[in-house]
Amino acid sequence: MKHLFYVYRFIGTSLFWFFFGVIGLIYGFLLLPLVYLVIRRPERRQVIARDMIRGAFVMFVWVARTMRLIRCDITGMEHWDPQRSQLLLANHLTLIDVVILLSLFPQVDCVVKAAVTRNPVLRVSAGTANYISNRAPDELLDFCVGRLDSGSSLLLFPQGTRAIRGEPLAFKLGAAEIALRANATIVPIALDCNPQMLAKRVPWYRIPPSQPHFRISLLPPVAADSLVPEGTDSRRARHELNAALEGLIGAELARREAENRSPLQS
Repeated sequence: MKHLFYVYRFIGTSLFWFFFGVIGLIYGFLLLPLVYLVIRRPERRQVIARDMIRGAFVMFVWVARTMRLIRCDITGMEHWDPQRSQLLLANHLTLIDVVILLSLFPQVDCVVKAAVTRNPVLRVSAGTANYISNRAPDELLDFCVGRLDSGSSLLLFPQGTRAIRGEPLAFKLGAAEIALRANATIVPIALDCNPQMLAKRVPWYRIPPSQPHFRISLLPPVAADSLVPEGTDSRRARHELNAALEGLIGAELARREAENRSPLQS
């Protein structure tokens, strides 16, 4: 049965990515360009585009769970406040982290890679939704701070790229600097995927030996400046906040890993 389920997951994964690609083409070449042409007000256009993208991501996650390609448990959603500006900071393990997280948070801002803005399909989607591109690194921090100051919530992956499960967290300083400059309320998000799927440099068809289990925990909100000792200079403050965020998320991931091991030890 285990081998049959593996074959089923391989076939199901192939069909899922075909479905993902078809929907992406429909959105990129038909639906979102239509929104761009018909809706003249940029603010209204952004809201509609983000609702449509989130709706597609909700559907993708539902299909993946229904087909038993993944398991997904989410806790701590009470810490998300759609009426406030919050900086959502998550560790990054798989290619579909962003799909799952954007399916959870309506109208949240996010940063997309410059390659997305060069892709003929994804460029229209990202542009219509007014997501932030990292193609101008010198301006990226200002753009992110500006969105938070305007009242939007922002989703970031401080690692910058996918990491290997179980390795120590190594966050870049950009997210900490954004948080301090915007005096942001941070919601740390600990994301675990066991076994890890769609890791960096792993093709989509190399599926893990068993059904991946995503466990996503939103931790209690915390003010950025509360994680930095009083009187710390701005340069040192980034490092202090960065280390504190690594500690918060790392501790939750370690707790999850201990839970995974405990049944085997008993």
